[in-house]
Amino acid sequence: MSNEEKEHHEEKHRHGHGHEGGKRADEYYTITKRNLWLVAGGALSALAAIGIGKASKKIRPGVVGAVKEGYAFKEWVAGKYERAKEDVEDIVEEAKHAYHKDLEATVEAVK
Repeated sequence: MSNEEKEHHEEKHRHGHGHEGGKRADEYYTITKRNLWLVAGGALSALAAIGIGKASKKIRPGVVGAVKEGYAFKEWVAGKYERAKEDVEDIVEEAKHAYHKDLEATVEAVK
C-alpha cells in the first residue's frame, strides 16, 4: 500500500467512513419519531394486556362491545369500498364500450 493509500485509509477511519457502508457508530442508533411511537405503542399494549388481565371480569363486557363495534365498522367500510369499486369498474367498462363504438363508427365513416 502506498503512502497516499495509507493516508486515505486513515482519513476515512478518523471520520468514521470506510466500514459498514460508511456510517459512523453513532449513526446506527438514531431515535426518530417513528421509533418513539413504536416504543410507546408497544409499552401501552403491554400495560393494556396486564391491566385487562387483572380487571378482565369487570371490563371484559365493555371491551367485547368496543371490539364488536370496531368489527361492525370495518365490515361497513369494506361494504362501501366494494360498492365503490364495482361502480368504478362499471364506469370503466362503459367508457371502453363507448370508445370501441366510436372507433367502429369512425372506421365505417372512413370506408
